[in-house]
Amino acid sequence: MKLLNDLLAGLDRMAGSRLRRPEYRQIELYTKKKNLSFAAEPSVPSPAEAPAAGALWAALLLDAALDARHPEAEGKTGWQKYLALPRKSGIDKVVAELFRMLRIVRAVAVHPHGHVEFDDGIVKLNGAIHQVALTLEITPAGLGLLESAVAWFLESREQPYPEAYVEAMLYQYLSDIVGEVKRFADEDSILYQYRPPFFFNRHFRFDCDNPKMTVGDGRMCFEVGPIHRDPVRTPIDFFVLHDNALHIVPVEALTDFALPLDELPRWRARTPDGFTLPAAFRQRFGREVMVQGLPMT
Repeated sequence: MKLLNDLLAGLDRMAGSRLRRPEYRQIELYTKKKNLSFAAEPSVPSPAEAPAAGALWAALLLDAALDARHPEAEGKTGWQKYLALPRKSGIDKVVAELFRMLRIVRAVAVHPHGHVEFDDGIVKLNGAIHQVALTLEITPAGLGLLESAVAWFLESREQPYPEAYVEAMLYQYLSDIVGEVKRFADEDSILYQYRPPFFFNRHFRFDCDNPKMTVGDGRMCFEVGPIHRDPVRTPIDFFVLHDNALHIVPVEALTDFALPLDELPRWRARTPDGFTLPAAFRQRFGREVMVQGLPMT
């Protein structure tokens, strides 16, 4: 319950001047000694509070988003909603597991029998709620990854990245999150894990809007210099115009820097007209044309 109160307290910082709270000021009507007593100053916040509060925000947002996308799940209990979520795609499968873990964060945070503790570097969320023992013991980094995965998923619906790209990113998030989970229990007790089709670098990406490529023998081959041929150190997203359509192809999807043409449609960008990127992408591809003979400073 304390976690929910801490989250509410943080609303002031997030909402800023939008909140219209009562204003309290002291007034002295008489000249006499003060006779009020005050509690001691609160102790230093636990290292678990900030990551747990962030995960709770993510739980609330994901729950609302899933209710909007899957009205049939609205009004169900957390476990019933988890079972009702679709599992048609890799994205669906990962989101269901994210919801499952965050459901414990939310249940423990708002229930009087919920406990949030920090011990030996692990955030321990436990509670016997509705006669079910719920447990999620995870590192603070794992909670941060949970929050980040939900934020990236919710934002991805407005991004041009193809479904296959979103799936690869979420698979990597889930793999890294599960690695931070030390103990887990709910009605089923087993977190589902999925084998990603390939390793995907979620930490950073390099945008390439002018790749050199050749098409032949049913393949699209990319020309990449020796210094950039390690896909782990240089995870490149190739923005490719082909057949009047934009494609965003991650280097991890290539074999020997080539992609079969029959796989290219999987990487077609999601844009209204098939090739125009959102205006926000303009800053990512800005490039000044250098004029020969002019000084560089």
